[in-house]
Amino acid sequence: MKGTTICRSRLAVLLALAAAPLTATALAAQDTVRVAPPPDTMAAVPPPEATPEPLAQEPLAQLPATHTVVQGETLWSIAQMYFADPLLWPEIYRHNTTVIEDPHWIYPGEVFALGALAPLAQAPLADTTAGMPEAADTVRAGVDTMLAAADTIPVDTAQAVFVEPPPPGDQYQTIFDRPPPQVEEARHVLAGYANQPYRPLRRGEFYAAGFLSENERLPFADVLGNTASPAIYRLSDRTSAHQFEEVAIRPPDDASYHVGDSLLVVRLDRPVDGWGDVVFPVGVVRVTEVQERQVLADVIMQFARIRDGHLAMPLEPFRDPGEIRPTPVEQGLQGRVIDQRTIRSLIAPQQYLFIDRGRADGVVPGDVFEVYRPATGEARSPSEEVRVVLMVVHTREHSATVMAIGVSNPQVTPGMPVRLIKKMPS
Repeated sequence: MKGTTICRSRLAVLLALAAAPLTATALAAQDTVRVAPPPDTMAAVPPPEATPEPLAQEPLAQLPATHTVVQGETLWSIAQMYFADPLLWPEIYRHNTTVIEDPHWIYPGEVFALGALAPLAQAPLADTTAGMPEAADTVRAGVDTMLAAADTIPVDTAQAVFVEPPPPGDQYQTIFDRPPPQVEEARHVLAGYANQPYRPLRRGEFYAAGFLSENERLPFADVLGNTASPAIYRLSDRTSAHQFEEVAIRPPDDASYHVGDSLLVVRLDRPVDGWGDVVFPVGVVRVTEVQERQVLADVIMQFARIRDGHLAMPLEPFRDPGEIRPTPVEQGLQGRVIDQRTIRSLIAPQQYLFIDRGRADGVVPGDVFEVYRPATGEARSPSEEVRVVLMVVHTREHSATVMAIGVSNPQVTPGMPVRLIKKMPS
Protein backbone atom coordinates (compact mmCIF):
# COMPACT_ATOMS: atom_id res chain seq x y z
CA MET A 1 0.00 0.00 0.00
CA LYS A 2 2.81 2.34 0.83
CA GLY A 3 4.72 1.48 -2.36
CA THR A 4 1.68 2.26 -4.49
CA THR A 5 1.32 5.75 -2.99
CA ILE A 6 4.95 6.55 -3.74
CA CYS A 7 4.59 5.55 -7.42
CA ARG A 8 1.54 7.71 -7.93
CA SER A 9 3.31 10.70 -6.40
CA ARG A 10 6.30 10.29 -8.66
CA LEU A 11 4.05 10.02 -11.73
CA ALA A 12 2.27 13.24 -10.86
CA VAL A 13 5.57 15.06 -10.44
CA LEU A 14 6.80 13.87 -13.84
CA LEU A 15 3.60 14.98 -15.58
CA ALA A 16 3.84 18.40 -13.98
CA LEU A 17 7.45 18.84 -15.12
CA ALA A 18 6.54 17.82 -18.71
CA ALA A 19 3.61 20.27 -18.96
CA ALA A 20 5.57 23.24 -17.65
CA PRO A 21 7.44 24.08 -20.96
CA LEU A 22 4.24 23.82 -22.98
CA THR A 23 2.44 26.22 -20.68
CA ALA A 24 5.31 28.68 -20.85
CA THR A 25 5.36 28.56 -24.65
CA ALA A 26 1.64 29.20 -24.93
CA LEU A 27 1.86 32.13 -22.52
CA ALA A 28 4.76 33.60 -24.42
CA ALA A 29 2.93 33.37 -27.79
CA GLN A 30 -0.14 35.18 -26.53
CA ASP A 31 -0.11 38.96 -27.24
CA THR A 32 -1.70 40.65 -24.26
CA VAL A 33 -0.62 44.19 -25.21
CA ARG A 34 -2.75 44.74 -28.40
CA VAL A 35 -6.48 44.56 -28.22
CA ALA A 36 -8.10 43.01 -31.32
CA PRO A 37 -11.00 45.05 -32.74
CA PRO A 38 -14.39 43.41 -33.18
CA PRO A 39 -14.83 41.24 -36.33
CA ASP A 40 -17.32 43.67 -37.95
CA THR A 41 -14.88 46.59 -37.63
CA MET A 42 -12.07 44.61 -39.29
CA ALA A 43 -14.23 43.65 -42.26
CA ALA A 44 -15.48 47.21 -42.82
CA VAL A 45 -12.00 48.86 -42.93
CA PRO A 46 -10.09 47.81 -46.10
CA PRO A 47 -6.31 47.99 -46.16
CA PRO A 48 -4.83 51.17 -47.70
CA GLU A 49 -3.29 49.31 -50.64
CA ALA A 50 -6.66 47.75 -51.64
CA THR A 51 -8.05 50.95 -53.21
CA PRO A 52 -9.09 50.06 -56.80
CA GLU A 53 -7.42 51.95 -59.59
CA PRO A 54 -9.50 53.71 -62.28
CA LEU A 55 -10.61 51.37 -65.03
CA ALA A 56 -8.54 51.70 -68.19
CA GLN A 57 -10.32 50.86 -71.39
CA GLU A 58 -8.36 49.40 -74.25
CA PRO A 59 -8.54 51.12 -77.63
CA LEU A 60 -10.70 49.83 -80.44
CA ALA A 61 -9.34 46.95 -82.50
CA GLN A 62 -8.80 48.03 -86.09
CA LEU A 63 -10.43 45.66 -88.57
CA PRO A 64 -8.87 44.66 -91.87
CA ALA A 65 -10.55 46.20 -94.90
CA THR A 66 -11.70 42.85 -96.28
CA HIS A 67 -11.97 39.19 -95.32
CA THR A 68 -11.61 36.27 -97.75
CA VAL A 69 -13.73 33.24 -96.93
CA VAL A 70 -11.89 29.96 -96.43
CA GLN A 71 -13.20 26.41 -96.35
CA GLY A 72 -15.38 25.68 -93.32
CA GLU A 73 -16.13 29.29 -92.34
CA THR A 74 -19.61 30.66 -91.68
CA LEU A 75 -20.96 34.15 -90.99
CA TRP A 76 -21.31 33.00 -87.39
CA SER A 77 -17.59 32.13 -87.06
CA ILE A 78 -16.46 35.29 -88.92
CA ALA A 79 -18.46 37.48 -86.52
CA GLN A 80 -16.92 35.59 -83.60
CA MET A 81 -13.46 36.11 -85.12
CA TYR A 82 -13.61 39.88 -85.52
CA PHE A 83 -16.27 41.03 -83.00
CA ALA A 84 -16.03 38.29 -80.33
CA ASP A 85 -19.80 37.94 -80.67
CA PRO A 86 -21.29 35.48 -83.21
CA LEU A 87 -24.71 37.17 -82.92
CA LEU A 88 -23.34 40.10 -84.95
CA TRP A 89 -23.30 38.03 -88.17
CA PRO A 90 -26.28 40.04 -89.61
CA GLU A 91 -24.02 43.13 -89.72
CA ILE A 92 -21.57 41.37 -92.06
CA TYR A 93 -24.47 40.15 -94.20
CA ARG A 94 -26.12 43.60 -94.56
CA HIS A 95 -22.88 45.27 -95.63
CA ASN A 96 -22.15 42.57 -98.23
CA THR A 97 -25.52 41.80 -99.83
CA THR A 98 -24.00 42.29 -103.28
CA VAL A 99 -21.70 39.32 -102.58
CA ILE A 100 -23.79 37.12 -100.26
CA GLU A 101 -26.75 35.66 -102.09
CA ASP A 102 -28.13 33.77 -99.09
CA PRO A 103 -26.80 34.20 -95.51
CA HIS A 104 -27.04 30.44 -95.03
CA TRP A 105 -24.59 29.79 -97.90
CA ILE A 106 -21.19 31.44 -98.28
CA TYR A 107 -18.41 30.06 -100.46
CA PRO A 108 -14.60 29.92 -100.23
CA GLY A 109 -12.95 32.77 -102.11
CA GLU A 110 -15.71 35.34 -101.52
CA VAL A 111 -14.38 38.69 -100.26
CA PHE A 112 -16.40 40.55 -97.60
CA ALA A 113 -15.93 44.26 -96.85
CA LEU A 114 -15.35 44.96 -93.14
CA GLY A 115 -14.20 48.57 -93.18
CA ALA A 116 -17.61 50.02 -92.22
CA LEU A 117 -17.91 47.66 -89.23
CA ALA A 118 -14.95 49.03 -87.23
CA PRO A 119 -17.13 50.58 -84.45
CA LEU A 120 -18.37 47.10 -83.53
CA ALA A 121 -14.89 45.61 -83.00
CA GLN A 122 -14.37 46.90 -79.43
CA ALA A 123 -11.67 45.29 -77.35
CA PRO A 124 -12.83 43.47 -74.18
CA LEU A 125 -12.80 45.33 -70.89
CA ALA A 126 -9.71 44.96 -68.71
CA ASP A 127 -9.85 42.63 -65.70
CA THR A 128 -10.83 44.74 -62.70
CA THR A 129 -10.78 41.99 -60.08
CA ALA A 130 -7.03 42.27 -59.40
CA GLY A 131 -6.21 44.28 -56.31
CA MET A 132 -9.79 44.45 -55.04
CA PRO A 133 -10.54 44.01 -51.33
CA GLU A 134 -11.96 40.67 -50.27
CA ALA A 135 -15.15 42.17 -48.85
CA ALA A 136 -17.93 40.97 -51.15
CA ASP A 137 -20.19 44.04 -50.93
CA THR A 138 -17.36 46.53 -51.52
CA VAL A 139 -16.05 44.67 -54.56
CA ARG A 140 -19.48 44.33 -56.18
CA ALA A 141 -20.28 48.01 -55.71
CA GLY A 142 -16.91 49.13 -57.05
CA VAL A 143 -17.09 46.98 -60.17
CA ASP A 144 -20.65 48.07 -61.00
CA THR A 145 -19.67 51.72 -60.64
CA MET A 146 -16.65 51.36 -62.90
CA LEU A 147 -18.60 49.46 -65.56
CA ALA A 148 -21.21 52.18 -65.67
CA ALA A 149 -18.49 54.82 -66.03
CA ALA A 150 -16.71 52.85 -68.75
CA ASP A 151 -19.86 52.80 -70.92
CA THR A 152 -19.95 56.59 -70.97
CA ILE A 153 -16.23 57.29 -71.56
CA PRO A 154 -15.55 58.01 -75.27
CA VAL A 155 -12.81 55.90 -76.74
CA ASP A 156 -9.80 57.59 -78.30
CA THR A 157 -9.90 56.16 -81.82
CA ALA A 158 -6.78 58.06 -82.80
CA GLN A 159 -4.72 55.62 -80.74
CA ALA A 160 -6.27 52.53 -82.37
CA VAL A 161 -3.77 49.83 -83.26
CA PHE A 162 -4.14 46.80 -85.46
CA VAL A 163 -4.81 43.60 -83.55
CA GLU A 164 -4.24 40.31 -85.29
CA PRO A 165 -7.52 38.37 -85.55
CA PRO A 166 -7.68 35.02 -83.77
CA PRO A 167 -7.17 31.89 -85.85
CA PRO A 168 -10.26 30.64 -87.71
CA GLY A 169 -12.44 28.14 -85.93
CA ASP A 170 -15.17 28.00 -83.34
CA GLN A 171 -14.38 29.64 -80.01
CA TYR A 172 -16.35 28.68 -76.96
CA GLN A 173 -17.04 30.71 -73.84
CA THR A 174 -16.45 29.00 -70.50
CA ILE A 175 -17.89 29.77 -67.09
CA PHE A 176 -14.65 31.55 -66.19
CA ASP A 177 -14.92 34.14 -69.01
CA ARG A 178 -16.18 37.58 -68.11
CA PRO A 179 -19.64 38.19 -69.66
CA PRO A 180 -20.22 41.50 -71.47
CA PRO A 181 -22.33 44.20 -69.78
CA GLN A 182 -26.05 43.94 -70.39
CA VAL A 183 -26.07 47.39 -72.00
CA GLU A 184 -23.48 46.31 -74.57
CA GLU A 185 -25.28 43.03 -75.25
CA ALA A 186 -28.59 44.83 -75.83
CA ARG A 187 -26.85 47.31 -78.16
CA HIS A 188 -25.54 44.44 -80.28
CA VAL A 189 -28.96 42.81 -80.53
CA LEU A 190 -30.70 46.03 -81.51
CA ALA A 191 -28.03 46.79 -84.12
CA GLY A 192 -29.14 43.70 -86.01
CA TYR A 193 -32.55 45.27 -86.69
CA ALA A 194 -31.48 48.80 -87.60
CA ASN A 195 -30.80 50.21 -91.06
CA GLN A 196 -31.81 47.12 -93.00
CA PRO A 197 -31.47 47.68 -96.77
CA TYR A 198 -34.55 46.90 -98.84
CA ARG A 199 -34.21 44.35 -101.61
CA PRO A 200 -37.30 43.22 -103.53
CA LEU A 201 -35.65 40.04 -104.81
CA ARG A 202 -32.49 38.07 -104.08
CA ARG A 203 -30.51 35.72 -106.27
CA GLY A 204 -31.28 32.62 -104.21
CA GLU A 205 -35.03 33.27 -104.36
CA PHE A 206 -34.84 33.67 -108.14
CA TYR A 207 -33.05 30.37 -108.76
CA ALA A 208 -34.98 28.34 -106.15
CA ALA A 209 -38.43 29.45 -107.36
CA GLY A 210 -39.00 27.03 -110.23
CA PHE A 211 -41.30 27.61 -113.21
CA LEU A 212 -43.67 26.03 -115.72
CA SER A 213 -42.15 24.67 -118.92
CA GLU A 214 -45.11 26.00 -120.99
CA ASN A 215 -44.82 22.91 -123.21
CA GLU A 216 -41.41 24.13 -124.44
CA ARG A 217 -38.60 21.69 -125.22
CA LEU A 218 -35.81 22.77 -122.85
CA PRO A 219 -32.12 21.87 -123.42
CA PHE A 220 -31.85 19.35 -120.59
CA ALA A 221 -28.68 17.41 -119.78
CA ASP A 222 -28.60 14.19 -117.73
CA VAL A 223 -27.10 14.17 -114.23
CA LEU A 224 -25.11 10.93 -113.86
CA GLY A 225 -24.53 11.29 -110.11
CA ASN A 226 -21.80 11.86 -107.56
CA THR A 227 -18.27 11.01 -108.70
CA ALA A 228 -17.04 10.06 -105.20
CA SER A 229 -17.11 6.39 -104.23
CA PRO A 230 -19.23 5.69 -101.14
CA ALA A 231 -17.31 4.77 -98.00
CA ILE A 232 -20.16 2.56 -96.76
CA TYR A 233 -21.67 -0.21 -98.84
CA ARG A 234 -25.16 0.57 -100.11
CA LEU A 235 -27.88 -1.69 -101.38
CA SER A 236 -29.02 0.88 -103.93
CA ASP A 237 -27.00 2.08 -106.92
CA ARG A 238 -28.43 5.61 -106.68
CA THR A 239 -26.11 8.39 -105.59
CA SER A 240 -26.69 11.79 -104.06
CA ALA A 241 -24.55 14.91 -103.89
CA HIS A 242 -24.38 17.80 -101.47
CA GLN A 243 -22.79 21.22 -101.58
CA PHE A 244 -19.08 21.38 -102.57
CA GLU A 245 -19.22 17.82 -103.95
CA GLU A 246 -18.58 16.86 -107.58
CA VAL A 247 -21.15 15.46 -109.99
CA ALA A 248 -20.90 14.09 -113.51
CA ILE A 249 -23.25 15.40 -116.22
CA ARG A 250 -23.83 14.11 -119.75
CA PRO A 251 -24.70 17.08 -122.01
CA PRO A 252 -27.09 16.77 -124.95
CA ASP A 253 -25.65 16.16 -128.39
CA ASP A 254 -26.26 19.69 -129.64
CA ALA A 255 -24.84 21.43 -126.53
CA SER A 256 -21.31 22.61 -125.78
CA TYR A 257 -20.30 23.25 -122.18
CA HIS A 258 -17.16 25.07 -121.08
CA VAL A 259 -15.25 25.37 -117.82
CA GLY A 260 -16.91 28.01 -115.66
CA ASP A 261 -20.43 27.54 -117.07
CA SER A 262 -23.19 27.42 -114.44
CA LEU A 263 -26.03 24.93 -114.74
CA LEU A 264 -29.37 24.70 -112.93
CA VAL A 265 -30.10 21.17 -111.69
CA VAL A 266 -33.84 20.43 -111.69
CA ARG A 267 -36.38 17.66 -111.53
CA LEU A 268 -39.68 17.49 -113.40
CA ASP A 269 -42.29 17.36 -110.66
CA ARG A 270 -45.69 16.89 -112.35
CA PRO A 271 -47.57 18.06 -115.44
CA VAL A 272 -50.10 20.90 -115.26
CA ASP A 273 -52.88 20.79 -117.81
CA GLY A 274 -52.15 23.26 -120.61
CA TRP A 275 -48.92 24.58 -119.05
CA GLY A 276 -46.42 21.74 -119.37
CA ASP A 277 -44.35 20.36 -116.49
CA VAL A 278 -43.46 21.91 -113.13
CA VAL A 279 -39.69 22.45 -113.20
CA PHE A 280 -38.47 22.12 -109.59
CA PRO A 281 -34.88 23.40 -108.95
CA VAL A 282 -32.66 21.37 -106.62
CA GLY A 283 -29.31 23.16 -106.98
CA VAL A 284 -26.74 25.04 -109.05
CA VAL A 285 -23.46 23.53 -110.29
CA ARG A 286 -20.41 25.01 -112.00
CA VAL A 287 -18.44 23.14 -114.68
CA THR A 288 -14.84 22.41 -113.67
CA GLU A 289 -13.70 19.91 -116.32
CA VAL A 290 -14.86 18.94 -119.79
CA GLN A 291 -14.29 15.35 -120.94
CA GLU A 292 -15.23 13.47 -124.08
CA ARG A 293 -18.54 12.00 -122.94
CA GLN A 294 -19.26 13.97 -119.79
CA VAL A 295 -18.48 17.12 -117.85
CA LEU A 296 -17.61 17.41 -114.17
CA ALA A 297 -19.14 20.16 -112.05
CA ASP A 298 -19.07 21.28 -108.40
CA VAL A 299 -22.26 21.91 -106.45
CA ILE A 300 -22.18 25.59 -105.45
CA MET A 301 -25.80 26.05 -104.35
CA GLN A 302 -28.25 23.47 -103.07
CA PHE A 303 -32.03 23.68 -102.55
CA ALA A 304 -32.77 19.94 -102.23
CA ARG A 305 -30.94 16.64 -102.56
CA ILE A 306 -29.23 16.21 -105.94
CA ARG A 307 -29.49 12.67 -107.32
CA ASP A 308 -28.60 10.77 -110.46
CA GLY A 309 -31.49 10.94 -112.90
CA HIS A 310 -32.04 14.66 -112.38
CA LEU A 311 -31.72 17.11 -115.25
CA ALA A 312 -29.51 20.15 -115.83
CA MET A 313 -29.90 23.18 -118.06
CA PRO A 314 -27.95 26.43 -118.64
CA LEU A 315 -28.42 28.87 -115.79
CA GLU A 316 -30.58 31.89 -116.59
CA PRO A 317 -28.80 35.17 -115.74
CA PHE A 318 -30.14 37.06 -112.75
CA ARG A 319 -30.68 40.81 -112.96
CA ASP A 320 -30.42 42.36 -109.52
CA PRO A 321 -33.12 45.04 -109.15
CA GLY A 322 -31.12 46.73 -106.38
CA GLU A 323 -33.04 48.67 -103.74
CA ILE A 324 -35.79 49.94 -106.06
CA ARG A 325 -39.25 49.73 -104.51
CA PRO A 326 -42.38 48.92 -106.53
CA THR A 327 -44.89 51.75 -106.99
CA PRO A 328 -48.57 51.24 -106.03
CA VAL A 329 -50.95 51.16 -108.99
CA GLU A 330 -54.72 51.29 -109.32
CA GLN A 331 -56.76 49.05 -111.61
CA GLY A 332 -53.71 46.91 -112.28
CA LEU A 333 -53.29 43.90 -114.53
CA GLN A 334 -55.78 41.09 -113.91
CA GLY A 335 -55.02 37.38 -114.01
CA ARG A 336 -55.70 34.05 -112.33
CA VAL A 337 -53.94 31.48 -110.18
CA ILE A 338 -52.76 28.44 -112.18
CA ASP A 339 -51.65 26.19 -109.31
CA GLN A 340 -49.23 25.87 -106.43
CA ARG A 341 -45.71 24.66 -107.07
CA THR A 342 -46.11 21.99 -104.39
CA ILE A 343 -49.47 20.45 -103.58
CA ARG A 344 -49.92 21.31 -99.93
CA SER A 345 -51.82 23.73 -97.72
CA LEU A 346 -50.82 27.36 -98.01
CA ILE A 347 -50.27 27.96 -94.30
CA ALA A 348 -47.40 30.47 -94.24
CA PRO A 349 -45.41 32.86 -96.47
CA GLN A 350 -42.42 31.81 -98.60
CA GLN A 351 -44.49 29.29 -100.57
CA TYR A 352 -44.61 29.45 -104.38
CA LEU A 353 -47.54 29.62 -106.80
CA PHE A 354 -47.98 30.13 -110.55
CA ILE A 355 -50.13 32.80 -112.24
CA ASP A 356 -51.14 33.14 -115.90
CA ARG A 357 -49.35 36.44 -116.57
CA GLY A 358 -45.73 36.68 -117.75
CA ARG A 359 -43.20 38.65 -119.75
CA ALA A 360 -45.59 39.07 -122.67
CA ASP A 361 -47.89 41.00 -120.31
CA GLY A 362 -45.11 43.23 -118.96
CA VAL A 363 -44.67 41.32 -115.68
CA VAL A 364 -41.16 41.56 -114.18
CA PRO A 365 -39.58 40.22 -110.98
CA GLY A 366 -40.46 42.40 -108.02
CA ASP A 367 -44.05 43.14 -109.09
CA VAL A 368 -46.65 42.55 -106.39
CA PHE A 369 -50.02 40.87 -106.96
CA GLU A 370 -52.81 39.94 -104.59
CA VAL A 371 -55.22 37.01 -104.61
CA TYR A 372 -58.74 38.08 -103.73
CA ARG A 373 -62.24 36.74 -103.58
CA PRO A 374 -64.55 39.19 -105.34
CA ALA A 375 -67.86 40.29 -103.91
CA THR A 376 -70.88 38.67 -105.56
CA GLY A 377 -73.33 41.45 -104.80
CA GLU A 378 -76.00 39.00 -103.75
CA ALA A 379 -78.11 39.45 -100.65
CA ARG A 380 -76.27 38.67 -97.41
CA SER A 381 -73.07 37.89 -99.29
CA PRO A 382 -69.70 39.04 -97.89
CA SER A 383 -67.66 41.86 -99.34
CA GLU A 384 -64.43 41.47 -101.30
CA GLU A 385 -61.65 39.69 -99.39
CA VAL A 386 -57.91 39.86 -100.05
CA ARG A 387 -56.42 36.51 -99.08
CA VAL A 388 -52.75 36.39 -100.14
CA VAL A 389 -50.18 38.98 -101.25
CA LEU A 390 -47.74 37.68 -103.85
CA MET A 391 -44.38 38.91 -105.18
CA VAL A 392 -43.12 37.87 -108.62
CA VAL A 393 -39.76 36.06 -108.36
CA HIS A 394 -39.47 34.46 -111.83
CA THR A 395 -41.12 35.10 -115.18
CA ARG A 396 -41.71 33.06 -118.31
CA GLU A 397 -43.31 34.20 -121.55
CA HIS A 398 -46.91 33.58 -120.49
CA SER A 399 -46.64 32.63 -116.79
CA ALA A 400 -44.87 33.77 -113.67
CA THR A 401 -43.75 32.21 -110.40
CA VAL A 402 -44.87 34.21 -107.36
CA MET A 403 -43.95 33.89 -103.69
CA ALA A 404 -46.45 34.46 -100.88
CA ILE A 405 -45.29 37.37 -98.72
CA GLY A 406 -48.51 37.81 -96.74
CA VAL A 407 -51.27 35.32 -95.95
CA SER A 408 -54.62 36.51 -94.56
CA ASN A 409 -56.64 33.47 -95.59
CA PRO A 410 -54.94 30.26 -96.84
CA GLN A 411 -57.94 29.19 -98.91
CA VAL A 412 -56.42 29.69 -102.38
CA THR A 413 -57.52 27.44 -105.22
CA PRO A 414 -56.65 27.31 -108.94
CA GLY A 415 -58.65 29.81 -110.96
CA MET A 416 -58.94 32.47 -108.24
CA PRO A 417 -58.44 36.02 -109.58
CA VAL A 418 -55.29 38.03 -109.01
CA ARG A 419 -54.52 41.67 -109.72
CA LEU A 420 -51.40 43.83 -109.87
CA ILE A 421 -51.15 46.26 -106.94
CA LYS A 422 -47.48 47.37 -107.14
CA LYS A 423 -45.33 47.74 -110.25
CA MET A 424 -41.53 47.86 -110.52
CA PRO A 425 -40.24 50.89 -112.48
CA SER A 426 -39.32 50.02 -116.06
